[in-house]
Amino acid sequence: MGKTSGSHRRKAKELGAPEAEALIATVPHLARLLSKDQVGQIQNMLDAAVLNPMYEAAYKKAMKDAVIARAGNLVLRDKAKERRAHRILRKRVHVSRNDGFIRVDHNKMLTADALVPRTNNPDEAEYLAKVRETLNAKGVWLRLDHPWSAKGPDPTVWEFWFTLGAGGDRIETDDAIIDREELLGTTLLGAGYYDAVLTGHVQTKLKRTFARFDREYDRGWEWHMDLWTHRNDTNGLVLKASDWLGDANFPSMSIWKRAHNLRMKAWDANSGGDVIKAQVFLLAATHVVEYNSQLLGDYLNHTIGGAEKAVKILKVAKAAGQVAEVVLVVVGVGAGLKVLRAAGTKAITQEARYEATEQLVREYAKREGISMAELKTVRYVPQPKGTILGNIKGGHSAGYGTGPHKWP
Repeated sequence: MGKTSGSHRRKAKELGAPEAEALIATVPHLARLLSKDQVGQIQNMLDAAVLNPMYEAAYKKAMKDAVIARAGNLVLRDKAKERRAHRILRKRVHVSRNDGFIRVDHNKMLTADALVPRTNNPDEAEYLAKVRETLNAKGVWLRLDHPWSAKGPDPTVWEFWFTLGAGGDRIETDDAIIDREELLGTTLLGAGYYDAVLTGHVQTKLKRTFARFDREYDRGWEWHMDLWTHRNDTNGLVLKASDWLGDANFPSMSIWKRAHNLRMKAWDANSGGDVIKAQVFLLAATHVVEYNSQLLGDYLNHTIGGAEKAVKILKVAKAAGQVAEVVLVVVGVGAGLKVLRAAGTKAITQEARYEATEQLVREYAKREGISMAELKTVRYVPQPKGTILGNIKGGHSAGYGTGPHKWP
């Protein structure tokens, strides 16, 4: 790249070429990104746009004037005039298309929170670290060119913009500062965020687990409702006798409300990006469903002819326990996982799961400053025949309310 001489700079200015510094000043905060040499590079581009067409036109005219004779494709020129024409052409400012690509320090452009995770989803932190690596590798480039015009390019009118990489996606910013939205607004980084975070490992696991929870909740609630309907359709004296003989008490339909409320809080937390809260509340909800199903199974076992039905409802309890296991380790950053590892067993026993859940909930409530009553952990303890009482950790009930419910 050549450098515009003083006389050429004056001539370019007369022809309408803007001053580089004045043009740079039209973009807020841009000047601080450019070195003196880079400003000179821009000035050469601006001057070349008006000077070179003039020199090229003068060269063509001089070459035409140098022609002495023609014979077919053979052209005979005056050597002195031809040399003069070439001297005119050598006055051009030497620039290339690459001079319109200037790599700048992207670290000076990023806002302080551009690459700071906004959620506690570990997938987001991991992806933003990769974004930084991409920026370091590809860089942010300042581009200089003429704006599009139906009449063709105007050599005196220019515009700046920024791209991710020399020929990559345009970064939509009106200044030389890039915030998170502008960074992820590029096709490359925005699509990557969707794949790695919004539909990444943690979100995929959580959403699948929500679906599994919903299935087991619905199964348990429907079993309970069928039993309730059957009781209403059956001779009351027969039911009372059956319950009395087995020392059984029919559980209230209200036991499902707490699972529903915990589940909805988990869903809202996940929608807001708080995957830790989603994990804790969904875990508590699964334990309630497990407890409720075991309670129904115990009731059926203590009624005449209910043992066969008890086997089916206890399948819901078992499935809910399996869901709880998945929830416990899905995020992989909670105390529950540490407890399970400390147990030193390959299989997650029910007791280990209970202990891990209680520790995870207890530490979460303490850290967030919320009452343990909201996250009280339900633990079912099988009782001898003649008793259907379970044990509720901390001396709390299993919850009250009604279902069914539709999930979002």
